[in-house]
Amino acid sequence: MIPRDKIKIAVVTSGHIPSQWAHSINVMKTANAFFKLGYEVEVLTVERFLERRNRKKIKNVHNFYGVNEKIKILYFRRYFFDPEKRISQYCKKNNIDICYCRAYRVVYYNIKNGIPTILESHTTNVKHPDLKKVIKLSHSKYLKGLATVSDVVKQSFIKTGFPENKILVLQNGVDIEDFQNLPNKDECRKIFNLVKDKKIVVYCGSLFPDKGIEHILLVAKNIPDVDFLLAGGQDSQIKFWKDFTNSHKIENVQFVKFIERNKAPLFLQVADALIMPYKTDQKIERMDISTTSPLKLFEYMATKKPIISTNIPAISRIITHNIDGLLAEPNNIQELSRFVRMVLEDKQLAEKLTNNAYEKIKTYDRKKRCEKILSRFYL
Repeated sequence: MIPRDKIKIAVVTSGHIPSQWAHSINVMKTANAFFKLGYEVEVLTVERFLERRNRKKIKNVHNFYGVNEKIKILYFRRYFFDPEKRISQYCKKNNIDICYCRAYRVVYYNIKNGIPTILESHTTNVKHPDLKKVIKLSHSKYLKGLATVSDVVKQSFIKTGFPENKILVLQNGVDIEDFQNLPNKDECRKIFNLVKDKKIVVYCGSLFPDKGIEHILLVAKNIPDVDFLLAGGQDSQIKFWKDFTNSHKIENVQFVKFIERNKAPLFLQVADALIMPYKTDQKIERMDISTTSPLKLFEYMATKKPIISTNIPAISRIITHNIDGLLAEPNNIQELSRFVRMVLEDKQLAEKLTNNAYEKIKTYDRKKRCEKILSRFYL
């Protein structure tokens, strides 16, 4: 058996390092989990104008994501011909033992170059041109397997001829230790300059309409004696929702710019309750509510705060209503409002939900997820 510190793992993505996007957080936290397990880890990513601009703003990418400084991050610039091909060549030249990929083109080149590779994909869009090339080569011994988060995705791949025995379904995970031994709620509120004597409901994430932001704001209007704190989003989105609150005369909402990942566990501690509804009565561009596995949900569960969300497949696969969270029917503002009021006023209910959610989240530890993937496909 080769010692873990002698096994070199490259975690590869097609860009967005650094950024606010959930998939970039997932990539960096997965790399960190492999590192915590004792492997030698590098992150290899494509760099475009967006990434170069963000790197100038974010001086320390490791600190931004809350990952170990010893993880090497290498950027392959887009304006040079075919950076994905150069990433694969780098893996070959530097004797990478296993490549963990969120980039289809790199998977394709790795198979051609004889580099053992694990693909992670959460999409049902199996007609993507670059993915179709990978699927054609899916019986290769160098494509070790596919890790995904949904049986729906698994079936989509199987229908293309992708070998079923090479597919592993695992929900996303969380670094539970990031949420342990933190200051208490009052101390965290002091850190973020928030009042101590008000009930606060927190949402932390992107501000796209399908994320249920309108629903949160309308719930806030129904419960004017409670403060609602929304963290995340781009400046233009924050302005849009501030205009919404002004036009609807909603006065108990505060918007905070994106919270860096290393500060997110502290920020979530300021809450009395956490909310993450979904708006399903419109076309959703960025997310499939049947297949997604929201990182936010797992972080919420690790925070030991009561969770209010929407009864959609992505959530109800993890959260059982009235056991470890409260799930309102889709687009039901009144029920969402009632559930928020319930967890804020019924201490016994809130404790039951948080304790059950925290026990359940222990099965979704990110290191355990990475161990299962390597055990299945490589070790």
